[in-house]
Amino acid sequence: MKRIITFLIIILVLSCNKQYENKIPKKNRTLNIYAVDVFLNEDFYDNIIPIFTDIIECEIVITKFPDALSMLDKAISEKDSTDIDLLFGIDNTLLFKAEKESLFIQYESNNLHDIHEDFIFDKEHRVNPVCYSHIAFNYNSYVISDPPITFGEMQDGKFKDQIIIMNPRTSSLGRAMLFWSVAAFGRNGYGHFWRSIKDNVFSIYENQNDAYNAYLAGEAPMIVGLETTHIYHIQRDNTDKYKSIIPKEGGFKFIVGVGILKSSQKEYLADKFVDFLLSKEFQESITEEMWMKPVNGKVKLPVDYEILPQITNDYTKELSTRRTSWQYDEWIAKWKQIMLK
Repeated sequence: MKRIITFLIIILVLSCNKQYENKIPKKNRTLNIYAVDVFLNEDFYDNIIPIFTDIIECEIVITKFPDALSMLDKAISEKDSTDIDLLFGIDNTLLFKAEKESLFIQYESNNLHDIHEDFIFDKEHRVNPVCYSHIAFNYNSYVISDPPITFGEMQDGKFKDQIIIMNPRTSSLGRAMLFWSVAAFGRNGYGHFWRSIKDNVFSIYENQNDAYNAYLAGEAPMIVGLETTHIYHIQRDNTDKYKSIIPKEGGFKFIVGVGILKSSQKEYLADKFVDFLLSKEFQESITEEMWMKPVNGKVKLPVDYEILPQITNDYTKELSTRRTSWQYDEWIAKWKQIMLK
């Protein structure tokens, strides 16, 4: 952490326009941020935010939400009267909804040149990517020694009542799983996939935390989640018990981003915060603070991450924001008809 602070002081302080910064009224030195709770790490904001506030000499007030959808809905409901400056935690499954509401301003950070275009899910740069992980099936290897390695095997009756999933209407991971199925099987085929695995689904949860707690409690040995959660258990719990598998057909990236609201009156500080999140130095902390992967191409993954599954095909770009906006209600309606009856 000391190394991160040192580098950030060099990069951010020297790059600041101090003459301009000193003219910012004291009342405008507080950034108000809506943010999603970081999964598995209660200390993330306490560890990270002081680095930025010490350097920029400002304050940050964070309102946390259990999921990105409730955060976005709150921002939409108050968009004409809010004093919130940024949303941190908006993911690529919600871009279509944010676009409909025209919530964010465009901001093209200087650090974007280090971000590979595969991670830039908003080409207008209203929501900038911060980190990512592939959607995977996490499983308890003490219970499942021979996990399904294809979507076809996942439909096998031997996995009856063994899979925990999340509701795509309320959960970003549940929504990502639905999008993944549409991208992999097509508009006419994804319904067949869900019908085929319905008997293997143990339970459908409204949010990630409740679902994962049920998984850890042993209620079912497999859950839709992030591939990188495997690393969390190795590093924090010193166990290789919980592993991840991505079906051979291909994977789907879950990308988390940040956006500056149009209502913000503190664009200078908000811009700096986005620069901070995209900087090489912050990005180097992601693998240990968020247990996801950095989007900055200058950051090398730790050796531990080499054990994660490799994908042969990436379905992420199969669904454009326009197509998602047009067909999302249809996908949800069909999923609900299949899975909730």
